Amino acid sequence: MGGKRILVTRAALAENEGAAWNAFIELIASTDSCDLASSQLPAQQAFFYELEVQNGGHLQFFANLGSEFAREAVSSLRLIGADAQARILEEASADWQAVPRSAPTNAETYVDEALMAEFEGADRRFHECRPSLLAILQRYFSAHEDQFILRES
Repeated sequence: MGGKRILVTRAALAENEGAAWNAFIELIASTDSCDLASSQLPAQQAFFYELEVQNGGHLQFFANLGSEFAREAVSSLRLIGADAQARILEEASADWQAVPRSAPTNAETYVDEALMAEFEGADRRFHECRPSLLAILQRYFSAHEDQFILRES
């Protein structure tokens, strides 16, 4: 199986029914990708896509993670069943790569780019997707829980 897993105790589960989900998020948010198993990596990449787009849209995603990560994330999104989100990221990535770019050097440059609203359509479509990427991640976790956490026996 490989990869890293987090132990969830019976006490934690009794105290908080979301303890297993919280452990999953902790694992994929804080573990270096090279320490994850190939079965865990798609969840991490989908989570990072979700996180960046929720916090600042596709512009923030590309500014922080780049087009190489986007290519990997498209494959991961498809693997976990997020086909609509994969198409949106693929289209946004093509738009990102169609223009020579450099990462914003300061907050002012970033704000100027954001105000141009180049990725507004992709952002809107992402937020309109049903099921949401978070719901798809929850399904993926439920189906593969034993690859992410260890329950105390």
